[in-house]
Amino acid sequence: MTVSKRYLDSGFDPIASVYDTLAWLVFGQALRNAQKHWLSQVPVGSEILIIGGGSGWLLAQVLDVCSPRKVIYIDASPKMIQLARHKVNDDKRVEFRISNETAIRPTDQVQVVMTPFILDLFTLDRLTTNVLPRLYGVLQPGGYWLGTDFTQTDKWWQGGLQWLMYRFFRFISHIEAKRLPDWLGLVNALPDIQPRGLARFYDGMVVAACWQKQP
Repeated sequence: MTVSKRYLDSGFDPIASVYDTLAWLVFGQALRNAQKHWLSQVPVGSEILIIGGGSGWLLAQVLDVCSPRKVIYIDASPKMIQLARHKVNDDKRVEFRISNETAIRPTDQVQVVMTPFILDLFTLDRLTTNVLPRLYGVLQPGGYWLGTDFTQTDKWWQGGLQWLMYRFFRFISHIEAKRLPDWLGLVNALPDIQPRGLARFYDGMVVAACWQKQP
């Protein structure tokens, strides 16, 4: 039986209600600290695209700290979108889309793109041919790309933890990737993208990166 990409991408439904608790049990505040690290770089009144934002914790932070004009919030899990709507009381500045990267439209020109713990879920092929080009295409010149995700380290226990995480999420959530892709390298290789900063958390296993698209 062939499993549709739609089903693969919405696989976080079974754990949507406990995802944040699981993340806190394993990583404490590290994941949240990483996600909010670069929010001060976001210009007030920006249009922002967040893909894979999950249950809405980051969205609430963005609305409070960044005072955006509009947020396009994309997540493939209907349950995650429901939780996010509730968390921000259906704030009218937010346009919710239940889908994957295919929901990104060429007309979605934004000043900020946020990819919180989403790029690690895809294969290298899907990142290079579909996900990253779509995100890059809607980021306006001068805009910021804030990426937060896991990265490879030389610590054996972190390698073991990543192995367990991929096995767990492939079984429970049917993610595509079998191992951590070099998402940092792929974003760095995009045209006219300049690194603005890199912060590490959880003993180096979690990275918060800030890029700016040059005019």
